Amino acid sequence: MSNKKRWYDAIPELRNLIEGLRDLSKEKRDDLLDGIKKLHPDFDSAFIDRHVMEFPMHMKRRWYDQDPYTWLVINGLKYADRPLIDKVIDYLRRRLPA
Repeated sequence: MSNKKRWYDAIPELRNLIEGLRDLSKEKRDDLLDGIKKLHPDFDSAFIDRHVMEFPMHMKRRWYDQDPYTWLVINGLKYADRPLIDKVIDYLRRRLPA
């Protein structure tokens, strides 16, 4: 993990679940990311347009920085309220391999 704290480090269960996405095949991870995206009511083209410029093109510190889609879904949650975060936690808890 980087010296800098990630936004989701403050939510340990979410942190562990996001880290659990790392070792999945791209196909399985993208399937789960699509599910997360569907839980996020504001995840639309306008949302993407507002945040895509934040994508770290020159700095790849974290495993998900390698893929724009993964980065966008994970970091999109940074703008979510706690009820949505709780839905994502429940969704991943039920779908990630133990």
